[in-house]
Amino acid sequence: MASEGKVVPSLAEAITFRPEGEYKMELVEFKVDVDWRTHPFFCGLDVHKHELAVTICTAEYRDAKVVSRSIFSVNSEGLEQFWNYVKKYQPAGFAMEATGIFHHWIHKFLMQKLTTVDWHAEMIITNPSDAHSLPGRPKDDKIDSESLAKYLAKGMLRCGKPIIEVQEDLKAIFRMILRIEKDRTALKNRIIKTLDRAGIRPKRMSLNMNWVCRFLYYFTHFQGTLGAFLDEIFTNGHPLEPQHTVIKKNIGLFQPFSPIALTHIQRTLIRQDLIELDFKTGRKDTLTIEIGHIIEQYPNLRHHASNLASIPGLSKVKAVWILAEIGSLKQYPTSRKFAAYCGCCPRIVSSAGKVYSAHTMRHSNKYLRTIFYNAAIVICNLLKQDSELKRYATRTIQRKGRTAFKLAVCTVATKLTKITYAILRDGKPFDPEHSQKLLHPLKKDNEQVFTLVEKKIIRHARNVLKRVSQMENTQDLGILGEDLSIIAEHLDSLLEGKKII
Repeated sequence: MASEGKVVPSLAEAITFRPEGEYKMELVEFKVDVDWRTHPFFCGLDVHKHELAVTICTAEYRDAKVVSRSIFSVNSEGLEQFWNYVKKYQPAGFAMEATGIFHHWIHKFLMQKLTTVDWHAEMIITNPSDAHSLPGRPKDDKIDSESLAKYLAKGMLRCGKPIIEVQEDLKAIFRMILRIEKDRTALKNRIIKTLDRAGIRPKRMSLNMNWVCRFLYYFTHFQGTLGAFLDEIFTNGHPLEPQHTVIKKNIGLFQPFSPIALTHIQRTLIRQDLIELDFKTGRKDTLTIEIGHIIEQYPNLRHHASNLASIPGLSKVKAVWILAEIGSLKQYPTSRKFAAYCGCCPRIVSSAGKVYSAHTMRHSNKYLRTIFYNAAIVICNLLKQDSELKRYATRTIQRKGRTAFKLAVCTVATKLTKITYAILRDGKPFDPEHSQKLLHPLKKDNEQVFTLVEKKIIRHARNVLKRVSQMENTQDLGILGEDLSIIAEHLDSLLEGKKII
């Protein structure tokens, strides 16, 4: 019963009817399930190829309470319905799993819509391993979206690899080029196999050379022996006349097989493989041109690619591929994390102080692992320029031994990942003598710097002059004998880096 003269706002009044005909006024507290002012909403999305499961929940008290669930079609009309459904809650965050390619369209749609609203929402694309439910629980799209929404409300989700559309396009182009290159390799091996079956096995013949492919193509249209074809090439008006010079230089490759002729089926197989090889080479060149256009449109990407290309063993194309694969550098807090993603860190399995396995991680980006491994091979075997990186590779090979050459290459590849991380972090090109400059700061421009060999010669001359000046018969040398000690002191000053007055 309310006391007289007291009014309690924010409380609802309820009238209870009694059988005696009396009415009694009671005060009943009004309760709500969700406080719309203090508890923000969170949206969990489970992306399927054709459907989108949506769950809205709020972080109320100690538990995340589900407010609403729904499923929408993944098309233009369905996404508009999804946005009209979700925008009334004004979610503080959206969470979805990285599902290969299906989440890209949803992410792009949401990012465009969020630019038209006046509230801020966080977008998290998490690794599926970070959003696993408890074992033994049923699993479907609605349950997955509910788990994502609850984890997001409690701040338990980590943002995975961000989606950068330009880098995703570059990544798709590079991977297509890799598939085309594998097909080209298979075609070249098939052509060589057919020639081997016919008995034509010229050494050092590379199908990567344009004149070799043209030579074989016109040979497949010739029904005689290889020797007769070589004689016909040098007649006037032959299609191979522009290649006469290079064919004359390499004619010794084919002369041992002059009596051999190809069968009709062999000529057909080689001709079709050459046509397909030329087509795939054209596709590869076209995609390479597209990469150049993309690089020209983005100066920041071009700047980072130029810095990475300063590393020995990395071309500018490989540098752009690295940038396309790694995405944003912010997702790698340390160089160790970056090296692990690139697959250049060992996965150590040990127990009781014994190491049972320490092989390179296979659960990593295989494209980056291949790029850095090949660059390390170039540094270990082919690089002639003396630098700190080359000396590091030489020391590593000597320490591991030639029997463990691959292990040494993996160690150098790990070094390259750390250098790449530092270059992208600092925005500076590769400096071959970076650590030497840190250990020995640069001297002034007017200060003389000597190499170790030069210092050794100066030190030897100083010692000789001191001994000569201490001899008893130095008076016979005249003026030179009087100045020997002065010259020795000047050499001491040079060794100490002092300026001679």
